[in-house]
Amino acid sequence: MASTEKLIERFWLVKSFNNFLRMIITDSADGKFSFEIPIQEYHLNASKSLHGGMIASLVDFCGVIASTSKGVRLTTLSTDLNVSYVASARYGDTILVNAECVKLDKTFAFTAVKVHNKADGRLIAQGRLTLLVTSILNDPENEFKNENESCKIYLIK
Repeated sequence: MASTEKLIERFWLVKSFNNFLRMIITDSADGKFSFEIPIQEYHLNASKSLHGGMIASLVDFCGVIASTSKGVRLTTLSTDLNVSYVASARYGDTILVNAECVKLDKTFAFTAVKVHNKADGRLIAQGRLTLLVTSILNDPENEFKNENESCKIYLIK
């Protein structure tokens, strides 16, 4: 499994859109990551609630992190992203994001992401991300070697 430190170095030391998310890693395991994000003004839409695009970005980014923790090189490509918006969050709220790679095979990584309000546990959104991994399987930095075996399925509680 790729180390958490290696993932952080790859994503946060490079100036990119990912820095805008301002996430704090709270937990990590093989194929699973949890993040905490204090909602700032720049995360809000015109109605002063958490912007849907911010949530979609979280599903994308956190799904990539979860699949990468299984050893997949970071040049994966998002092929499908869906988000169900359930409730809102506001400035000053802190959200919890739980991301998990539910299946990884030689062609695709499938991830599930849930976003909750930290204060009351209320579900804010949930999403799924599918990533194409075929074109990078031969990358020497990949740690995913067994092309015929899927990773274990974990359920986000």
